[in-house]
Amino acid sequence: MKKKGFVCQSCNNLVPPNTDRCPYCGKYFKGVRCPECHYVGISTDFVHGCPSCGYLADEKKNGVKLDQLEKVKNDKTLPGWFYLISAGILTVIVAVFLLILYRM
Repeated sequence: MKKKGFVCQSCNNLVPPNTDRCPYCGKYFKGVRCPECHYVGISTDFVHGCPSCGYLADEKKNGVKLDQLEKVKNDKTLPGWFYLISAGILTVIVAVFLLILYRM
């Protein structure tokens, strides 16, 4: 299992993800770069792993990868019954409109 953290580009030691400077060489970080996809961001972006590729993220949460879980949370589709009821109401409105139109 991979250890959580990133590599300091100055001294090549493993650095914890929640730090602004290397505990070994003392160099301050302007940003953190993912060693897998080379995404660059601030250290707090990487608390749960790389926000771009998921490197060192918690692998699974209840059998679902975290990036898939986020996609499900952000999915704003409505349930199927809503579309069926909407189509039924629209059909009734059109039918009433046509009846009123042809009676005149």
